[in-house]
Amino acid sequence: MKRKLSLVLSLMMAASLALSGCGSGKGGEASKAESGAPAESSAADGQGTSGSVGDTSIDTTGFLNVALNADIQTADMQKTSKDYQIPINIYDSLCEIKVADDGTSSIQPCLAEKWDISDDGMEYTFYLRKGVKFHNGEELKASDVKYTFERMLTVQGGTNSEFLDQIKGAGALFEGTATELEGFELVDDYTFKLILEEPYSGFLACISTPAVSIYNEKATEEAGDQFGLDPALTVGTGPFKFASWTYNDQLVLVRNDDYFQGASQLPGVVIKIVPDTETQTMMFESGQLDLLDMDYVTEQIDRFQQSYPDQLVSGPRLGTTYFTMNQKLEPFNNLQVRKAVQMAIDRQVILDTLWGGRGQLENGIFPHGLIGFNANMPEIKYDPEGAKALLAEAGYPDGFTMEIAADMSASDTVTMALEIIKEQLAQVGINAEIKNYDESTWLETRKSGELGSFMSTWTADYNDPDNFIYTFFGNGEKTTARSLNYPDTAVMDRVAKARTILDNDERMKEYNALEEKIISEDAAWVPMFSRLHVFAVSKRVQNFRVAWNGLSDNDFYPLSITE
Repeated sequence: MKRKLSLVLSLMMAASLALSGCGSGKGGEASKAESGAPAESSAADGQGTSGSVGDTSIDTTGFLNVALNADIQTADMQKTSKDYQIPINIYDSLCEIKVADDGTSSIQPCLAEKWDISDDGMEYTFYLRKGVKFHNGEELKASDVKYTFERMLTVQGGTNSEFLDQIKGAGALFEGTATELEGFELVDDYTFKLILEEPYSGFLACISTPAVSIYNEKATEEAGDQFGLDPALTVGTGPFKFASWTYNDQLVLVRNDDYFQGASQLPGVVIKIVPDTETQTMMFESGQLDLLDMDYVTEQIDRFQQSYPDQLVSGPRLGTTYFTMNQKLEPFNNLQVRKAVQMAIDRQVILDTLWGGRGQLENGIFPHGLIGFNANMPEIKYDPEGAKALLAEAGYPDGFTMEIAADMSASDTVTMALEIIKEQLAQVGINAEIKNYDESTWLETRKSGELGSFMSTWTADYNDPDNFIYTFFGNGEKTTARSLNYPDTAVMDRVAKARTILDNDERMKEYNALEEKIISEDAAWVPMFSRLHVFAVSKRVQNFRVAWNGLSDNDFYPLSITE
């Protein structure tokens, strides 16, 4: 194995892992982008490869300088499933995830100063903060929230409508059989009620995602199809205003001095478009960039640890990397075969080899740091001899041939991981053949339920176990769309019912039991690991923290600069 592994590693190039982003439309497909399956998003009509929009005369002296590998397509949260860097900083949602100093996270008020939940969990009454101003000077009103929700369900090219699925009448509005959102009741300018189709304990977490950012009705309607494209017409309540956009060059944010939580200490942010990661590294080391996302330069982390030991900041990525086994395809309909595959993959070797050990092995569906994480899940041990014995008991003493489906748009790191998995499976007699698919074919084949085994990563949209377990095992449609084809309908019914449990302790207990059933007993997939996200941070930047979910898109509001 060591000789074969060395051969694989000798082929490695400078590798980087594709990042996960949020959102997708209705219809049973992902609400999340995954490594190996890049996020879908709507193209920004009229965006070219040159030209500028907005005020390009701004003096950016003293601004924070960061970089993106590629230009965004739109700043309209309702039309993108991956371009979150601008929206996170120019909009706000009703509530938000906050992380305490001890690392625990919770849902806290944002645009809504408080809320009441009925005893049956069906009705939420929200009370908006008074005096909150949009960037155009308009005051936030409950009618803006209603407009936002209804636009989210009806806008052409929309991608994030599923975050509102639980509201009564959302489906009818989405399908065009209704003209208003039935479950939204305006009480007064600062109060409104949301009525759900059924109790859903993850609802507050769901609407805390930036995908459910609140828009101003007047500004958005006046902007028309230029909302999200023309900075001057793209209005939110957030701590920064979208000032200018020079295509494939840079985007500029300026401080919102009237921000309801107090003005940021940063005068603004320049977001430079720098596709070449080596150039990004040189720009950071020369002081031209204040933040460097080490996900794109993983081969540099060891050197940075030596050269800049006090400038690396890391945080957990609330995402589980997993390896699948399609139970519709033989021999994965055999439990002993699935357990053998779990035991045949040395997950620690893959994490150490490709990600420098920066992460933790996972034994279930929920990653470290997620609300509901169970630290007592049975350990999946690397045991190739035990795997061989299980294969023999299952009737495959000489192993079998299987397919590993590779998305050709995935990162080099993912490609190398598949090669290592192939070599590890070979050690127990399994002949894994890697088949390459173009991205669209990979996605369509997976959605049809016919894709062979693959490795991917799911990162949290919102901090609740529902975002993980229901996405993959909530019903037959979902498990088919992931090419898992998990057959236990009784378990899937329990997963769906768990969403309605109002007692949170009881709900978490049920999620832990379901996780153990699906992974430990049924071996429905191979949980691999969760990773740390590392950033290099300029000495002049204060208060930087990795986003609670470990994504690359950062909230700049808490940051300050000391020259």
